Amino acid sequence: MGLQVVRDQSNFGIYVWRLPDGSIFTDGDQNVLNIPSERGDIEKMAEIRKAASHYGQPDGEPVFIAGIGRVSEEEYEEDKWRMENGLLSYGDTGAWRDAARSRRAFDSRD
Repeated sequence: MGLQVVRDQSNFGIYVWRLPDGSIFTDGDQNVLNIPSERGDIEKMAEIRKAASHYGQPDGEPVFIAGIGRVSEEEYEEDKWRMENGLLSYGDTGAWRDAARSRRAFDSRD
């Protein structure tokens, strides 16, 4: 049996700024410089390039990450609580899909 890698092909996600050494640009608190976008949005790529330059990191490139979005501090805390209590994170759509698939498989056994 082989292993199959499935990549998210969503056209919605975020652009992040990748530095020449391959790392992702973050501030001192490990917050990632990012901008919500659709794949291939040249204006958003220009915006993140301008922001990276403003923060002293003009060298690098925008990298699109599909299926990822921003969360507020409140959403983060709620998801953290949910996971600590054995529940799925609201933002983890992959986990929700897997849970639904498992549920259908389990229900079909009855």
